[in-house]
Amino acid sequence: MSKKKKAAKPQHAIVVLGMHRSGTSALAGVLARLGCDLPAAIMPANAFNPKGFYESLKVYNMNDAILASGGSRWDDWQAFNPDWIKSPKLDEFLDRGAEVLSEEYDKSRLFVLKDPRICRLMPFWKRLFQQQGIQPVYVLTHRNPLEVAGSLQEREGWPLAAGLLLWLRHVLDAEAESRGTVRCFTSYDRVLAGWAGVVSKIQSRVQLHFPRFSSSVGAEIDGFLSNDLRHRVTSTEALADSPLISKWVRSAFETLERWADHGELEADYALLDQIREEFEVSAPMFGDLINAMQARITQGDAELQAQKTAAESRGAELAALSAQLDQTVEQVTTLRIDLGAQQEEAAALRQVAEKKQQETAQLSARLEESNCSLHERAQQLQELQETLESVEQERWQIRSTLEQRSQEAEDMGRANTENAAQVKVLQAQLEAQRAEQKGIKAERDQSRKSVRLMRLKLQEEFDVKLKDVLTSQRRHADARSAELDAQLQKLTAALAEARALEQHRNEERQHLIADRDRSVSEREEQAEVIGHLHHRIGELEQMAEAYANSTSWKITGPLRRLVTMLRR
Repeated sequence: MSKKKKAAKPQHAIVVLGMHRSGTSALAGVLARLGCDLPAAIMPANAFNPKGFYESLKVYNMNDAILASGGSRWDDWQAFNPDWIKSPKLDEFLDRGAEVLSEEYDKSRLFVLKDPRICRLMPFWKRLFQQQGIQPVYVLTHRNPLEVAGSLQEREGWPLAAGLLLWLRHVLDAEAESRGTVRCFTSYDRVLAGWAGVVSKIQSRVQLHFPRFSSSVGAEIDGFLSNDLRHRVTSTEALADSPLISKWVRSAFETLERWADHGELEADYALLDQIREEFEVSAPMFGDLINAMQARITQGDAELQAQKTAAESRGAELAALSAQLDQTVEQVTTLRIDLGAQQEEAAALRQVAEKKQQETAQLSARLEESNCSLHERAQQLQELQETLESVEQERWQIRSTLEQRSQEAEDMGRANTENAAQVKVLQAQLEAQRAEQKGIKAERDQSRKSVRLMRLKLQEEFDVKLKDVLTSQRRHADARSAELDAQLQKLTAALAEARALEQHRNEERQHLIADRDRSVSEREEQAEVIGHLHHRIGELEQMAEAYANSTSWKITGPLRRLVTMLRR
């Protein structure tokens, strides 16, 4: 008897949805330590995220390619082209996505998937999960929008408003496209303050348990989550008081905060849908303004970068000259050391020559004082002569060597003088280069100051224009609301009138029914009378016929006229 083939068990993907710089890496790192598998080709850490991103490089590259194929990019805060999902590119990227998931997670039954770009590409990823038989669980996390915008301003040089718009785009799209799925909400603050409580809520709300959620991994996760990585902290009160925060951002943040504490409420869907609809309508108007501002900032950054490159080039030239000067100074020092050694050697040779002269003088004295025989004296004289010649030869050699050393010393002195002059020239060039570098540094500082002032000015201009746009939108919304209120009042009055008319028609209908009932009764009575009359007419006709058959015309004449009249 053949065994039945077991049905394949589904894969579960914990999908972390959130805006860039919103603590998605921290949440993904916690889930990984609780037993969720990470991708094979994980993105390396960098200076902006030293503890790691916990996301797939292949997923990151594929999402960027999808955005590019739809005419967008990661920092675009406008809606991704909704018609892209209907194009042939969908099938192409579905095939690529299947390969990426297979390569990154193989047959893992529980893995974590995180990339902020997924917030804007949810229709594609839901289709991919369905096609691959993967059951996703969405964990939506958020962070104070002022902290996110400030972090992006520091890293990318953006205006705060651009970061706020990008935050709004990610949270609204992620919420709308994940609505009706298995999901839960949390925040970066809640993960840092009490990750264990957050994990317990996730397990309770999505009915999925993590294999390593135990006290043994608590110390590991506590060591991983540290507030020293959080460089910006903004209170909720600051968010409420900030003039840059529009009603859209504030209302969306307050809604997400409530959902993170108490769970999502269907009553809030209408508010988020209204914010998203108004945001979509106003997006093109903001787009041209922000794009122009970013173009001006990019131009300023490019000019600053060009000045920085020129300064670095001049600095490299200065460093080369400084190295050349150091090499020349080293050569001069070596020559000075060699000259000193040669002078010491010449002094030693002088001492040897003086010692030989002393020995010669002693031998001459001994020769004069000797009482030896002539032969002995002749022999001694011969020996002394030879010794004297030898000493004289050595003295000439020493003198020649000394002269040679003196000549070398003079040459080295001249070389030292030339080197000293060259050192002075190089020192003068070095001072000139240093002065030029100071000027370049001052010019660069002035350029940075100018760019900073330009950014502040552009920020102020943008804030004013944004305020005007928001005021115009608010006035338009107020006017539209007043118009809708007036229409509502008219509709209410018309409804009341229609209800009164309906009541009147009901009353008339009841009267008509009563009249109909009376008419039926009267008709029945009339029918009875008519029947009685017909019966009487029949009797009269019989009588008339009897009279007609009578021979008495005088008697029947009146009766015939009566019958004729009744027939008429």
